[in-house]
Order: sequence, then structure tokens, then C-alpha cells
Amino acid sequence: MASFEIGSRSLFNFRNERFFLLVEDEITVPDKGVEIDPVNIYEIDQQTFNFIRDEGDTPVVVPVFRLPTVPPGFELERKCIFTVDNSYFVIYDLENGTDTNVILRISAALFNSLRNSGVRECIPQNFIN
Repeated sequence: MASFEIGSRSLFNFRNERFFLLVEDEITVPDKGVEIDPVNIYEIDQQTFNFIRDEGDTPVVVPVFRLPTVPPGFELERKCIFTVDNSYFVIYDLENGTDTNVILRISAALFNSLRNSGVRECIPQNFIN
């Protein structure tokens, strides 16, 4: 029997202009040996962003320019690339029993290279309207 869970989830505030909810869907089909765990990005309005943030169980992620050191027993898994208003990012999932999103800011050249090499591109789904 297949199982479905929400893995990592986080909020991303882009320049106080655009707001996003990142959600990792964890789907497992044990008898088929299949496990998929894509990250989906939803563009939300500021009111929804504030509501989710104020609930207190979904962290706000600030992009970094260098990946964190991965402690022993942890795994850093690249999920996808995405772009917002000519800014480029890679989403990683830091797994250690609880999932944490890491957003790495990258150059346009690296973004295009990753896309051309087949890295999954997350296209934000618009939940504003």
C-alpha cells in the first residue's frame, strides 16, 4: 500500500514583494520499491504568508550563498532549481529525522547549466488569485 506524507515545509519571503510556501511531498510505494519526494512551490499572498508564519510550525527560510556543513548522520539532497524575478536558487532538503529546506542563491549561468543537465525545475504555482 502506498503512503503519502508531508516532508519539509517552509516559507520564503522574496524582498517583501513575493511570498512562497515550499512543501515536500513524500510518496512511498513499498511493494514497487518506489519513493518520490518532490518539492512543490506555491506562490501565496502576504496575508497567507503571515498567517502560516504566525502559526509557528513552518519556518521562514533565508537564502544562503554557501551550503551549510553537513553533520555526520545528516543528508543534504538537492530537490530542484527555481527562479524569481531574475534571481536564481537551488532548493536542498537537509534530512536528520526532521526535514529542513535550504535555499542556495546561485548565478544565472549555474542555473542554466543545472537546467540543461536535467535538474528538475520547480515552477511556482500561483495561489494568489
